[in-house]
Amino acid sequence: MKRFIITLAIVCSLCSSWALPPATKPAVAPPPPPPATLTQDLEQLYRLIPAKPLNKLVIRYLLNDAEFQAIIRIINSHDAFMVRMRLYAQPEIIQFQSWVRSQLMLSGGGSLEFEESEEILSLFNPTPYWSVYGWQGFFNEFLAYFPQEMLRAQINAKVIQGGSLAQFWEKLKALRPVYERVLAFPESKRIITQLEQNGVNFSQLDQYIRSLFDWFNLNPVGASTQEVSTVQAPIAPPAANSIVA
Repeated sequence: MKRFIITLAIVCSLCSSWALPPATKPAVAPPPPPPATLTQDLEQLYRLIPAKPLNKLVIRYLLNDAEFQAIIRIINSHDAFMVRMRLYAQPEIIQFQSWVRSQLMLSGGGSLEFEESEEILSLFNPTPYWSVYGWQGFFNEFLAYFPQEMLRAQINAKVIQGGSLAQFWEKLKALRPVYERVLAFPESKRIITQLEQNGVNFSQLDQYIRSLFDWFNLNPVGASTQEVSTVQAPIAPPAANSIVA
């Protein structure tokens, strides 16, 4: 009798355990994806830039606009070459380039794999007439093409996330004193004078460069309120049908 009671108790305990729902393991969240490397971030920004239309814009003005041709000669002059060499020799630029190279190597690639332009400069226009409007016309069309607001939104989002691009952007913003120093070079002053003599509103261009790299909180060289508003609200290209896709 005693053995029967023990057997019955064991059977009842097994039945109760079978009636219980099976234990479920707690849900495990998937691990977060690894942060993007600097190479990946920069390539993502590069893909936002319409390189082909911008390249065609440069070619159109280079072939057809005398004022733009003179400007190209100025930025390829001996003075301009010396400015570039002195710029690359600045300690801040050397440190920045060294940091970028190390970050790219840590990314695994060692260099950015940007798509090379396959545009070939022909000496002949493919159409009977391409409209050009001097430096200001080129600058207005460039502003219409270049996605500055989209790029800034992408950069701001990446900065909030942190990571390599946030460091890259802070280091780039810290180069503002170098820009000021370069503008004070004697060669730079001669180039600015020549550019202004050939139709370039340098105050407008200077303000645009500062806004592009987040240096706009400094007073640009000789910029007025009207010129600043011109950069922030660009004029549409003079003739839409003149833009080559």
